[in-house]
Amino acid sequence: MRKRFPTRIAPRDLEILTSLDRTPLTTEQLCRLSVTFGSPFRDQHNLRRRLRALMQAGLLKSWPYAIATEGRSPRYFRLTRDGYRLLYGQDAPLPHRRTFEEISHGHHYHTFALAELIVHLVTAGHKQGIVMRHFARENSVSITAGDFTLRPDCAFQLARSDGAVFNFMVELDNGTERVRSRLDVESIERKLRGYDLHQSQFAADDPSRYLVLFVTTRSVGRLDRILTLASAVMHNPQRTVFLGCSLDQLSQVDPFGSAIFRDHRGLKRTLIPMLNPPTKNRAVSMTETVLA
Repeated sequence: MRKRFPTRIAPRDLEILTSLDRTPLTTEQLCRLSVTFGSPFRDQHNLRRRLRALMQAGLLKSWPYAIATEGRSPRYFRLTRDGYRLLYGQDAPLPHRRTFEEISHGHHYHTFALAELIVHLVTAGHKQGIVMRHFARENSVSITAGDFTLRPDCAFQLARSDGAVFNFMVELDNGTERVRSRLDVESIERKLRGYDLHQSQFAADDPSRYLVLFVTTRSVGRLDRILTLASAVMHNPQRTVFLGCSLDQLSQVDPFGSAIFRDHRGLKRTLIPMLNPPTKNRAVSMTETVLA
């Protein structure tokens, strides 16, 4: 039997809950993301009022971020178990309990930055007719290759307007892990070797093939070191497995229209190959742009 709530649940409420199922979001982040909703929020005031109603209905919880921002610390929102069950049904198996709990303070910067990345990719893609789907939240995917076990910060698929799909794993780098160390479980080198080994089982045209996005939050120089190391450890340097960019640079451009990502060879490209737009006085062409 479906649970009754003290407020009417509208389609836009389900869009809010679906967004928060991906990652915790602040009011400002959620307001930006709402441009992808059927009915976007025009200002944060109306959104806050709706979030309060959903909290009173027991569908959401909120806590303050312990991060430096202008003014007071923003609050982030997460689903409750009732919010999750409203999306997926009363009998749906629940994810790990930490999905519904307060985030440890030491993880606040990482969570906020990851949310910024997700919001930017979703909203930029929306303008280009690109949809993010099959989203897997942080630590919900485990990849095993040889002696390596990898848990990306998130994974998703991007679907282009012509039906073409592209798979991605994300590694958000905050500069806290060692770059080189084959013995250190938390090192960037082990991640590079593990992903490269796992990718070696896929043919170039395999629909399960994915790219790994390394997004740095503190230093462009660190990204240079990561991509240089990737070139050194890859079994087949002719393959494209890793793409890198800093979060600051990425947030300032449309990653589908600007070649902001670069691979281990230094080649720049958009996040996915884009279709050439038709031009005047020329027959319409659906040829893909060659980016790498």
